[in-house]
Order: sequence, then structure tokens, then C-alpha cells
Amino acid sequence: MFSRLSKLHKLFSAKRFPLAQNNSTQTKAPQSDQREYPGEGGNGRKTPWIYLSPARIIPTELIRIYLETQRLAPTKVLDGKNGHPQPNDVVLHNGNHKLTPLKPERRPVYRLIVYQEGWHILDMAFWRKNGACGWLDLQDDPEEFKALIREALNGHTPLATSSVRPQLPHLEKFVDRQLGKKLTRRELEVSSRLLKGLTDQEIGKQLGITAGTTHNHRKAIYRKLGVRSIPQLILRLRTYDQG
Repeated sequence: MFSRLSKLHKLFSAKRFPLAQNNSTQTKAPQSDQREYPGEGGNGRKTPWIYLSPARIIPTELIRIYLETQRLAPTKVLDGKNGHPQPNDVVLHNGNHKLTPLKPERRPVYRLIVYQEGWHILDMAFWRKNGACGWLDLQDDPEEFKALIREALNGHTPLATSSVRPQLPHLEKFVDRQLGKKLTRRELEVSSRLLKGLTDQEIGKQLGITAGTTHNHRKAIYRKLGVRSIPQLILRLRTYDQG
């Protein structure tokens, strides 16, 4: 746990994301309604806002501070206290967590950008089915992070950082192919974790389900893809990944 937190702190350190950590008055980000942003007049709502999800976790807070220092747009945490995203707002979400449920009618209008370390097309397909239009790899250059958010605020989609971008031409085809159609969202979640070598117990813990339920999802995946073992599954998934 501590090594993971240390890694996150290092990822968002001054070396990668310059957060001005040496001065306490600098590290505290000003309130967004007291700042001026490009395209925003006074307290008007002329520019899209950025919403961060989920609330109350270290990566979310670090990214919030970084975005405030970059002055890309007013930045809020998606915690139910700051209202709901409006049309053309950007929701920046940690791909390792569940997305806070929003009213169905709001899903098509905001731009969902998902970030994590490393992407497989199965992960991308899962979030595509959940409305994502951008995929950001935290291992890529921080300047790409900023550029991608700016593009999203300007209404450009789909978006991806450099390590993920080669997958974009294959994503829609993948979702429309037999594999994308056959597997449910939960099965896509389980499949991507099986590809990483996680056990049923580890997957269940991550997804908040029992190991038995995970095993049942595994059996359904095997049946739908016509495989009988993890090595066969990995080969099949990698074949789709390359396609």
C-alpha cells in the first residue's frame, strides 16, 4: 500500500507535474470561482468546467491541484456537492474506480476522459461502453496530459495520449466485432484483469464481488470465446488486441 502511494506521489512530483511543492502558499490551489480562465467572462458559465472523479482519493486531489495551477478551466470534484456536469463539461475519471452514477440523460453530453497507468484494448472497450471519449495514460508525458484536456475542453474527440493513440483506429472495430458484442461490461472488466494475471480472489476484491461470482464470469468468458484455460484466453485476447 505504502509503495503504491509513494509511486503516485512520485508520478505527480514536481519533476513530472510541477505543483510548486516547496511553498505552502503555492501548493494550496485558489478557489476556481476567484480566478480568470480563458474564454470565461466574470462568473459566467461560458467555458466548460472540469469535474474530477472519484472524490477523496490521493490521485484525484493531486490532479486537481495540477489542473488548478495550469488554469485550463474551473475544476470541481464530482461529489454531489458541486452540481452535475453540464453539456460540454469534461469529466476526468480514474479508471481503477467505479464512475459515480449520474442521471442517464446527462451521460451523452459531457466528455468522459479516463486515466490510469497502461491501457489494453479491453479496458478501452469497457470504458467506451460507459461513454468514454478519451483515454489518458499517466505514464506518458505530462504535457500530453495538459494538451489532451485542452482538446477535450475544445470539443475534440476521440482523444488519447501517445501510448494509447495507436489503439484508437481499432477500438470501434473491436467493440463492433464478435468479442466486443459478446462480452458484457463486467466480463470485459474481468477479462482485462485476467490478462494481467490476477486471481479470482484478487479480481473479486478489486471489483467488489465474491471470488465465486468472479469464477462464474470467468466460465462465461471461456464459453463465449471458445477457450478452456488462461493461456488460451490470453492468446485469444492478444489476437484481438492486434486486430
